[in-house]
Amino acid sequence: MQFQKVSNRLSVLISTGLALLSSALLGQGADIFYTGAGNNNQWDYAANWNGGTIPNDSRTGAAFNREGTQVVLDSSTSALCRGFMLGMYGKTNSATVKGGLLECTWLDVGRCDQNGGNGTLTISGGEIRIANYLNIPTQFATQVDPNKIGYGRVDLLNGILSATALHIGNGQTGSNGGLGILHITDGTLILNGDRTTQIQDYLADGKITTTEPNTIQVDFNTSNQGKTTITAGIIDNSYRGFADQPYPPNGLESCDAVAAISWKSAEGAERQQIYFGTSSNPPLVANVSGNRTEYELPTLNPETTYYWRVDTTKGEFTNRGPIWSFFQRPANVCPNIAPPWNDYCVFLQQEIQGKKHGFLAGNKTNYIGGFMPSWRQQEDETIGFTHPFHNDLRSRGFGMVNDEKTGYGHDLTGWEFYKSTKVAYGTVIINGQRYESPVPIAMYWRPDRMICEYLVGGVTIREEKFIALNDTACSIITSDSPITLEFAGQSFYDPRATVSTTATCTFDSTNNLVHLVEGGINLVKPYQQEVKQGVMMYDGMSTILSASKTLENYTNTTEATGQQKYSFTLPCDSNGLSLVWAMNDDKAIAIAQAQSVLADSNAALEEKTDHMNDLLNNQIPYFRCSDDEIVQVYYFLWAIYLMYYIDVDEGFERYSHTQTAVNNFLGMHRYDANIQIPVGSWIADKESYANGNVLLWKEMLPFADLTTGRIPADNIGKTWYSGLSGGVTGHVIGAWKIYEHSRDKAFLGNAYDFYRALMWNSIPGFWGHQYEAAEILSKMALELGYHQQEADHWQNIVNVTNYQNWFDSLWQKNGVKDYFGAGDPNKLSWTTFAYLNLKDFPEDLARDMVETWALDDVTGFNRQGQIGTNDLVSWQELIDNGGNTNFMITPDTNFFALKGIYRSGIYDHANRLTLAHLKNYHMKWGIPCAPEAVRADYGFHGDQYSNFNAGKILLILEDICGLSYSLVENSFTIADHMPQEWTFMETYVPIKNGGQNYWTRFKIKRNEVGGIINKDLEVENNRLLNLNIEPWLEDISVLEAPPNYNPSTSSSQITYQFQNQVDHSLSLKLANSDQIDILDLSFTVSPLLHDKQDKVCIQFGIGNLSTSFSTVLLERSSSLQANDFNEVYRYEIDSKAEILGANIQSNILPNYFTIFDQTPPEERAFYRVRILE
Repeated sequence: MQFQKVSNRLSVLISTGLALLSSALLGQGADIFYTGAGNNNQWDYAANWNGGTIPNDSRTGAAFNREGTQVVLDSSTSALCRGFMLGMYGKTNSATVKGGLLECTWLDVGRCDQNGGNGTLTISGGEIRIANYLNIPTQFATQVDPNKIGYGRVDLLNGILSATALHIGNGQTGSNGGLGILHITDGTLILNGDRTTQIQDYLADGKITTTEPNTIQVDFNTSNQGKTTITAGIIDNSYRGFADQPYPPNGLESCDAVAAISWKSAEGAERQQIYFGTSSNPPLVANVSGNRTEYELPTLNPETTYYWRVDTTKGEFTNRGPIWSFFQRPANVCPNIAPPWNDYCVFLQQEIQGKKHGFLAGNKTNYIGGFMPSWRQQEDETIGFTHPFHNDLRSRGFGMVNDEKTGYGHDLTGWEFYKSTKVAYGTVIINGQRYESPVPIAMYWRPDRMICEYLVGGVTIREEKFIALNDTACSIITSDSPITLEFAGQSFYDPRATVSTTATCTFDSTNNLVHLVEGGINLVKPYQQEVKQGVMMYDGMSTILSASKTLENYTNTTEATGQQKYSFTLPCDSNGLSLVWAMNDDKAIAIAQAQSVLADSNAALEEKTDHMNDLLNNQIPYFRCSDDEIVQVYYFLWAIYLMYYIDVDEGFERYSHTQTAVNNFLGMHRYDANIQIPVGSWIADKESYANGNVLLWKEMLPFADLTTGRIPADNIGKTWYSGLSGGVTGHVIGAWKIYEHSRDKAFLGNAYDFYRALMWNSIPGFWGHQYEAAEILSKMALELGYHQQEADHWQNIVNVTNYQNWFDSLWQKNGVKDYFGAGDPNKLSWTTFAYLNLKDFPEDLARDMVETWALDDVTGFNRQGQIGTNDLVSWQELIDNGGNTNFMITPDTNFFALKGIYRSGIYDHANRLTLAHLKNYHMKWGIPCAPEAVRADYGFHGDQYSNFNAGKILLILEDICGLSYSLVENSFTIADHMPQEWTFMETYVPIKNGGQNYWTRFKIKRNEVGGIINKDLEVENNRLLNLNIEPWLEDISVLEAPPNYNPSTSSSQITYQFQNQVDHSLSLKLANSDQIDILDLSFTVSPLLHDKQDKVCIQFGIGNLSTSFSTVLLERSSSLQANDFNEVYRYEIDSKAEILGANIQSNILPNYFTIFDQTPPEERAFYRVRILE
């Protein structure tokens, strides 16, 4: 190649002479001519081919250029070639496909030059797969004689014919001309993308025909995802039902054993006929009812293609379904990969003494070590147990009372009742000297345990506290010298709430335990200002304290209030001591739980560690990147989400679910669930760790307001609900994501039944999400087999036709520039950014909003790189007026805002704001944190282990990594936005599909050398049909990119789509036009491998041009004479309009061009780019 700069107008001249072209095409095989000289017409008979060589690879063409020949492919044939070219250059010949498989890069039925050409293809069975075009015929510009016009005919009588695209001649001479007919009586034609308009045009022009009484049927994205399907059949006007949504999806090459086929049954079908087998015309295997949607299969053979269809019958009319197929891959094709195992309990260990209180979680047992309300130290942790407590959500606070508005057990006070308990506060006795409630010199938190280290009177003491899998709290204590430990505790009593107590305490020497029974009356506030007396939250429950050594010196006193106080001593040395606490309504169960742990406390601790490591290794997506702090935050937030999981299975609490915080936000919260539901969708075992976050709220349906679609609960327990009314509109979106990740029809049916009953009359607003919720409810309805009328109902409920009017009424409302939904223009809220999560928020308006308000740290919302709850002007007024300044930065503010900024395509600012938030909000003292809020002085506030922060997991997985997948669409997508500061990131995603569990790995590497950025992307073990890779272009210029990309919905992404790709990798080069001469380095010309020899690919970038440039031209010549160049492609920069010459195709990105020239000069071609002012 030869580059030459021309003056200063950014013009480049590139020459590709014959020698270079030939060199580029080395490795391409020559065409092999079919002579038909053998004694039969079989493809597989070597004597029929010139030189006795049968085409057998994708580099060698099959040329039919002999008059009157016929070739036959039958069920034994497996043919592979580059071009399959019938009726070449003035000859007439034909091919018949009766069965088997033919794969080719392109297929010409008639390949016509100045002498014409006439080809006929008859397909009565088998399958033809064409990587590029099916041309009927191909005719070149040299054909100018109307008497020698080219001709091609395809008769599709049965079988499957698939191609990327279809071209049928326009009936004229010259390029793109010729006469073509596609006649379909049975069988299926499948084309990539939406070709419905093209097919309808061909039908109108008589180029696609059928035989009466058949009619041509065309659908896009129904029979085959992302594809247009054309069939012929008899349709009665009164019944047009067809089975669709096949699973496995059509064309899948399955790594996993297919145990059953499923489909969506046709509306109105009374009976269905199932055809299945290894033939492209499969036999009938079953007659089933009209509502059947699944058929179990026998054990299938590997390395075999299976075909199937479902016919639907209503009355006397039967509609024949399209043929679907899948290939059962051999087991070794898809590796059983898994992420490297890691001890995440050790990985997440953090020293927290003086920084955080201790925290442990079981199922119904939680533990708070010490007391640090709102991050202000009030009580240190000590030896023994400070605040273990039982919470099965029977009460929200101090006690339980019936209330007509909130049920039984709701309390607006006492959310931190545990702070009024004392369970086993330790005193160390050394040589008669007492050291009461010693403070740890170090305290380490891990997801499985707390480790406290003490230095008392010269003795080193170590304590490991954990909650066993049976909900028993245990402390294993060792000391390097013999000591005596005295533990003291008391029954519950709080002077603010306790009216009376009936607690009792006894010592059971036979079982070596203290038995405390709680009871009494507390003040309860079930609703707003109502205060009533009710039984205490622990009424009648038994607490058991026991140890691995004999309890000594037991004492018990009863205070004047009735409160019980107790103490006992235990010896301790280097051999260790185990102290346990258990609580249950049944004394015998509590004793059994305690004794079970004491039998082998080290084994119980190991089981807890294994359990947490199993969750963090096997249930969630693996994540690594070059910033270790982000990795720590990611796993810390996942640990909290999983630790809070509770399974009560009583009353309203029928489903397991996560919770928000250990103190005032125990239980599931309706608003918080908008964040936690989609987080759960990424877990492998969704039935255990995701579905309940959605289905829990069904229990509120009997109390709901069906006219407004709202439930009377923002929190819920076994027999109570909070009485605070609101909607679950946002839950719908997360529920659909769970279904996309599971294809769990039972879950979807349960969720839809609830939403259908609740919101049939109204979908409450939620930052505009009612429109997307309506769209998803329509999808749910159709997925579950409801009529189209039901799907349409949801769109009508939200008046979707009024969306634009609604949007326009809120944009810059009340005169606030670049702001959405302003109420009081003098007090602006962060919720404006939440609206950026609207599905179609215009990118230009979103950028204006973000740059005006999210980045502004003077009058906007920016607080040291994070997004605050109010604009800085109104926030300062709040400070000046002595208002509540504890919630300057909150998790929901930043999650919804940052998620919206990503979704609206403002990736550069989204990355900067997200990294600032993850590092400033979630890292302190060099350890990950999860506060409820940040105060005006930038100190932490509220809960210390807040699961309100779970949404940041989604920012990492879905936005920075850009991961999404759908078992419904059978697609896996990576659309990365890896920060430019990082050098790599890697994930393994756990997927459960059809009963099979597997991991799909994605890794991206980035390095910069001399101003050129190299991005390498790898996908491993993708088992879904469709693989989409959409690298982020970082808003800079493209230097090099593989040419087979597609337009993207985002201007800063490039999209590659593949099918049945288990593993794939690709590389790009990017550069900043301020540092690199983009045009000079990016201009390449090359033939496309595995494609037509006469198709040339020209690629170049132009960088970010000044506004003085108007037009980009690509010109071509067969010589280097300047006057010989002719324009073949034009791009108008302002209007983004393209003008393509004959046989020119293009893929363009912002400032990067891929042009395909299908008819360059025969000997040599020269290309020139000119950029005009």
